[in-house]
Amino acid sequence: MRLLIIIILILILVIIVCYNSLIRKKNYITEAWASIDVQLKKKANVLTNVVDTLKMQTSYERETLSQIMNMRDKMLSGDKNEAILANDKISKMMTPLFGLAENYPQLQANTGFLKLMDHIKDVEEKIAYARNRYNIAVMNFNSSLQIFPTNLFAKLLRFKPEQSYEISDVEREYSDNLRIGDL
Repeated sequence: MRLLIIIILILILVIIVCYNSLIRKKNYITEAWASIDVQLKKKANVLTNVVDTLKMQTSYERETLSQIMNMRDKMLSGDKNEAILANDKISKMMTPLFGLAENYPQLQANTGFLKLMDHIKDVEEKIAYARNRYNIAVMNFNSSLQIFPTNLFAKLLRFKPEQSYEISDVEREYSDNLRIGDL
């Protein structure tokens, strides 16, 4: 009888440890996504200023600027997948903007525009770092769902794998085909 009680107590202890470990890892994923979300919001704010500057000082395609603002809204939608796709599309659209100042001398002289473009580059680097942190957190959590004995309790407690923040097929193809002249 005493042995049965000890086994039950050990089993309960293992369940508690596994559960707490999964919750801790799930919370880390949430925090890591929040870091990405903060950077996406910063990028969205800067994009508004970039688009306004371009509208005032260039005849740059209005359709492209409209698409950038549409993607900006999707970045702020709160939906992870939509935000990821929108960010990838905006990043691809931003590449030609970096070289735009060459065609518009008034932009070369506009220190505000140049600072905005530097800020976009900085935010892009921070998004890449935050995405890496997020993907590590997801990998750790998903690995826990597969490792014995946590996997048994994870199924019992209905934990599901998280999706990592991967580069989209469009962005991957663009990156694979990127040439020096595109920068």
